[in-house]
Amino acid sequence: MRSDSRPAPGALLLAFSFSIALCAGKAEAQARAFLFTVTTVQPSPSDAWTVAYDAGYGDQASTAVGFEGVEQRVSVQGALGSGWSVRGQFGVAFAGGTGTRSSQEAELLKNVLPGSAGPSLAVGLGVRREWDGSSTLLARAVIGHAFAGSWLYGNFRAEKSFETGRDGLDLIVTAGWLFRAGTGVHVGVEAVAQDLEGLWEPDEAEGGARVFAGPSIHYAVPGRPFYASLCGGPVLVASRSPRENQAPRPLGTGSGFTIRLTLGYAF
Repeated sequence: MRSDSRPAPGALLLAFSFSIALCAGKAEAQARAFLFTVTTVQPSPSDAWTVAYDAGYGDQASTAVGFEGVEQRVSVQGALGSGWSVRGQFGVAFAGGTGTRSSQEAELLKNVLPGSAGPSLAVGLGVRREWDGSSTLLARAVIGHAFAGSWLYGNFRAEKSFETGRDGLDLIVTAGWLFRAGTGVHVGVEAVAQDLEGLWEPDEAEGGARVFAGPSIHYAVPGRPFYASLCGGPVLVASRSPRENQAPRPLGTGSGFTIRLTLGYAF
């Protein structure tokens, strides 16, 4: 583990995203209901931008759901108009006293189907500086539907790392379903499947496919711009690769768990 404070393109893009957030006006709702699935259309509230603080802990956790140890993140997401959305994220992680790591991520998304009265579809591109300092390009498709009493959304994500020893392309799928259980309260489940190529590639470079699933609860304070979400559960090994792992990031060797809490403000 190492502490690395070098500036990177991801950090610059993140700063740019925060600058836009400070200047933007009201637009399409963007509040985060899920912890592991990105959405660009929400049924409520009516605010265009959100700032959120995440705190999480992982044991044998894959990078798609957390970090091996304690992590904290600050993120911003909002609408730019004409169906465009931007999101940025900065994270700091602590791993068993062996060092501190940071990560940055920035992404631009475009709504193809608005989702105001039916299914929604958005696509986007982004860049991430990972915990180990490597750079990764990502492409995302957001698909979902906001029903009268529930939200159902999923992400299909492809990631390309330029670090030696990593897969040529990582495939990640996330899904979340929440239904209204009371005033301001939604409960449901979230799931993440990482390195899906490990299901059909016997020599997958990063240890094989891993799957997370766990209960989730989302609470939006009635009449106020504050909200909170909590989700956690096991991280299971779905397939194993005999290939010697050369990836510099912490991957874990067996099943584990992760838990994450988000506190957010919509404006």
